[in-house]
Amino acid sequence: MQRKNKKMKIIEYKNLNNKYTNNQILEFINTCMYEFLNRPFKELKDIIDIEGHYIKSGGNFWIAIDNEKIIGTIALENRGDTGILKRLYIKNEYQHQGIGTKLYNAFEEYVKEKTNIKTIYLACGKVLENAHKFYIKNAFKKIDNLEIEMYTVEGDDFFKKEIK
Repeated sequence: MQRKNKKMKIIEYKNLNNKYTNNQILEFINTCMYEFLNRPFKELKDIIDIEGHYIKSGGNFWIAIDNEKIIGTIALENRGDTGILKRLYIKNEYQHQGIGTKLYNAFEEYVKEKTNIKTIYLACGKVLENAHKFYIKNAFKKIDNLEIEMYTVEGDDFFKKEIK
């Protein structure tokens, strides 16, 4: 297990100053998807164009960095009064150290302070039990059916949270 590093920081995409490329972020996410879900590596259109997919619509993207390495990500897709939490991944050896909570707190603070979002949705693989516990701990409710159209895959569970 990795030791907690006090130098770990959360950085908004707009503040990366080209230090971390979309390809590095894509490689990190693909590695996590492979480790957690055994999904093959592929081009993820939203990650190839983070600016166009997330930032231009009023959403955002954050990465967690430790010792100059990407160790976590989270993204907000903004659809007016609805948001979608996407791409929350924490490198395996950094899990259970509060990094997901720090990323999620940056996400929710942004939602509350800089958007008109009233409801957040997410899809999460049924097999990701720790992720389910994390979302429920952060006041998400598991729902049977999505009330919006969004990308999902077979084997996903759905969650919803009202923002106050």
